[in-house]
Amino acid sequence: MDSAQALDVADRRRIMRWRRRTQTALDIASWFLALAVAATLRLDLDPSRVDWSGLLVLLPVVGVAQAVAGHASGLYRGRWVFGSFEEVAALARTVAIAGAVLFAADVPFTANRPVPISAVIGGSMIAFLVMGGVRYAWRLILDARDRRRAEPHRQRAIVFGAGEGGQRAVRAMVRDAQSQYLPVAFLDDDRELSNLSYMGVRVLGDRSRIESVAHALSATCLVVAVPSADAALVRDLIDRALRVGLDVRVLPSVRELLDDEVRVVDIRRPTEVDLLGRHQVETDIDEIAGYITGRRVAVTGAGGSIGAELCRQISALQPAELIMIDRDESALHGVQLSLEGRALLDSRDLVLLDIRDRAGVARLFQERRPEVVFHAAALKHLPLLEKHPVEALKTNVWGTLAVLEAAAAAGVPTVVNISTDKAANPASVLGYSKRIC
Repeated sequence: MDSAQALDVADRRRIMRWRRRTQTALDIASWFLALAVAATLRLDLDPSRVDWSGLLVLLPVVGVAQAVAGHASGLYRGRWVFGSFEEVAALARTVAIAGAVLFAADVPFTANRPVPISAVIGGSMIAFLVMGGVRYAWRLILDARDRRRAEPHRQRAIVFGAGEGGQRAVRAMVRDAQSQYLPVAFLDDDRELSNLSYMGVRVLGDRSRIESVAHALSATCLVVAVPSADAALVRDLIDRALRVGLDVRVLPSVRELLDDEVRVVDIRRPTEVDLLGRHQVETDIDEIAGYITGRRVAVTGAGGSIGAELCRQISALQPAELIMIDRDESALHGVQLSLEGRALLDSRDLVLLDIRDRAGVARLFQERRPEVVFHAAALKHLPLLEKHPVEALKTNVWGTLAVLEAAAAAGVPTVVNISTDKAANPASVLGYSKRIC
């Protein structure tokens, strides 16, 4: 850890300590306010009848009880996510304990009680509401601050699916300092959710409103946050999103998540499994491992949906070296993040290179000497290539030729070409360009 990182950690710890002390002080102040209000209500709204000196005598008792019980339950030790349901449950237990201590301290006074018994009970309820309200307001302020800080630096994302998966995805996007997404709207086909608002993000309609919402909010990305979505729904959403120029990401199915929590790193590009609605044919892993394990493997188009999945599977087979090639630095960032859980883009395994650069590809293969090459780099969006056929020729045909020539010159024994099924009976620029490959 360098000095800047150490300073950042020290600052966060100092902020957390300040926040816990402030919370404790605010909670004790909430007791005084709650007891004063409850006693005033009990005494016919006449503040002059309240025993203020007696109230001040009892305040240290309930304050100490609140601090000790809160520390024991983890409320003031950062055990719970700030403003979460778990913290509210811990707060309720702490207030109940502090209220019981206050009740026990007040009962022995048979006459001239500092606080009426009914005010102790009512005050406990008011204290809980005040403490919860303070936390809720604090949470709203923090969330609003995080959103303001994030707005200039993140992709504006429409989240399809306002259910549990969508809410967890939005929470991860807003709170993760490294998130590249800023949620600006929900869309959901369920009319029951039409008025929902979560963390400042509102449901603005169903899938038919993708185009209008994208234009109105200057969105650049659509995140499909329905872990149970079938292939037909995913394909339809992708088609609608591409028509308005939105980049598409999906949330994995529940079975693919490591645990019940959603993280920004879980949000990925759609894969062939998402589009087909079925898993690929099972293959003989031992046989594949025989020519990957311990060998230098290169993957072109490593940041694409197929290339990234290839990299993940190849990495598990322990190659001697995995060379991930792509012309998109953001895509390389994403694949490194999915493989290592970090993405500083400082690894020698990442190569920023366009396969159209014939000399660059040849030089790379001569320097790194891969033994297996998976060629997944291609332009693949059919409607776009119909408008720009020359680009398909440059990448899918000439780019593939550059890879093959470089592999032959470097003596690469195995080259695997990845293709679309549209090459089998071509009827489009995409199909013909891949058929030529």
